[in-house]
Amino acid sequence: FEYIGQTAGSREVEVRARVTGILLKRNFTEGGPVKKGQSLYSIDPAPFRAALARAEADVAGAAARLDQAKRNAARLGPLLAEKAVSQKELDDALSAEAVGEADLKAARARLVEARLGLEYTRVESPVTGVAGRSLRSEGSLVSGPDVLLTTVTRVDPIWVNFGIPDNEQLRLQKETEAGRLQLPRDGRFEVVVKLADGSVYSRTGRLAFSDIRVSGQTGTSDARAEIPNPDGK
Repeated sequence: FEYIGQTAGSREVEVRARVTGILLKRNFTEGGPVKKGQSLYSIDPAPFRAALARAEADVAGAAARLDQAKRNAARLGPLLAEKAVSQKELDDALSAEAVGEADLKAARARLVEARLGLEYTRVESPVTGVAGRSLRSEGSLVSGPDVLLTTVTRVDPIWVNFGIPDNEQLRLQKETEAGRLQLPRDGRFEVVVKLADGSVYSRTGRLAFSDIRVSGQTGTSDARAEIPNPDGK
């Protein structure tokens, strides 16, 4: 069975920044190969380093205040037994200790957030593939995830999308029911790709998907083959 197909990346991923800032540098070649985790863009890290320093100072301050509150509560406990302080004073000291613990947790959470912000100034490729055109240049203000920076397309394996005519599907079904045709088990058809110049691609693939729905415009159902493509041909 022969059909007209069109290749497509097995994954086409949009690359976006997670933080707002000035784009300092593009770290890839447009149309070139990139690896998963590779830095594609660098956003100015200076404001995020300052935020991280503030967050670290906040944690140190909150920890010091909590230690002081614990010492106060520890001193007032024995004094209450001697009736040197009131129950309210001890309760206030214990409440101050609890508030100090909460403040320390909040400061640590802000520290984690600040570290993430600094880490996100390095915009990485989520997959291994081929980078597209850069949609932002150095010096541009990037306002977070709403700005598309580029795309990365995974080409190994590659997909080949094609349509199977409805009338041919019916014919195959009748031939199979009549015993004149035996199809692969579980629809695991072998797929060979003939290139535009008529040559046959050296690697074979498998049928990966076949839709049960038939398009009202084309009279075909969508199908997709998955082909190994290690050399990117």
